[in-house]
Amino acid sequence: MRKRMNNQSKKPKKTKGLSSGIIAFGMTFALYSVLFHPNSLGRLLLGLILAGLIGTIIRIMGSGLDLTTHNKQDAPAPSLQKVAQDTGNPEVDAILQKGRQMLTELDTERKVAPDKAIADKLLQLEDRCAEIFRAVYDKPAKASQIRKFMDYYLPTTLKMARAYRTLGERNVSGREASDARKRIEEALGVVLKGCQKLLDKLYQDDVLDITTDIDVLEQMLRRDGLTQSDLQLAAEQARHAAAVNAEAERVAAARQQAAQTPVQQPYDPAQWHAGKQTDVAAQVQSAVQQAQTHAPQAPVLHTGGQAAQQAPQREA
Repeated sequence: MRKRMNNQSKKPKKTKGLSSGIIAFGMTFALYSVLFHPNSLGRLLLGLILAGLIGTIIRIMGSGLDLTTHNKQDAPAPSLQKVAQDTGNPEVDAILQKGRQMLTELDTERKVAPDKAIADKLLQLEDRCAEIFRAVYDKPAKASQIRKFMDYYLPTTLKMARAYRTLGERNVSGREASDARKRIEEALGVVLKGCQKLLDKLYQDDVLDITTDIDVLEQMLRRDGLTQSDLQLAAEQARHAAAVNAEAERVAAARQQAAQTPVQQPYDPAQWHAGKQTDVAAQVQSAVQQAQTHAPQAPVLHTGGQAAQQAPQREA
């Protein structure tokens, strides 16, 4: 019944377009005949082609066909393309069907959102939700983990998005309305983080399985001798550590030897003569002491000319 009504509503539009095309065809051919007088077959065919082309354009325009936007409007949202198929499990398919409906509503709210910031958040939310549904599609056993998300979180988020749009469409102003819009923006950010955590949790088991597979693969490679064993790795590290210690000991010994080697002082003539005079004075003093030992009555020789002063006094 509904199809019949749709066909009946479309027929007048198509008939109108067809009649407009015929009228345009006739008027174009008549105008061409008046202006160019098609006496030859070639001019006649050219006039018919030109009139047919203009009539076709008028017929399409009269039918209301929009070739530029019709296909784009009918195309599903990118998020829906990720969960377009069913799994064959009635329970899981019911969840996916409900998810598709919610994704469609999110996409609709995004397109009519009065604020670009809200539209961007809704687009991100739509993508996250589609990834969550695709995780359930890949592994239907995960469907039980998103029940609260489906029953409360996502419907509440849609309700907030509709409320934000309604406040904008009705030009509601005031402090309370402004605070409500601000809280909705913040709540959408929180929902985005929650969806990301839920998505990570859904793939947590897969990550653990991959890690386990990697560990088993490494153990099998070691057992078959296709990779370096722990003992070989430890021996290589020990050799490297010994080489480092030997180099450190060599550097320390070189530094110690350099510290113990006396530093040769440069030649200084004044210091050399002073040293010589000191040696001569020491020899003279030793000779005086020996002479006093053998001849106690001999005059004492003092340095600095004192012996010369004592000798004349005794002669006097």
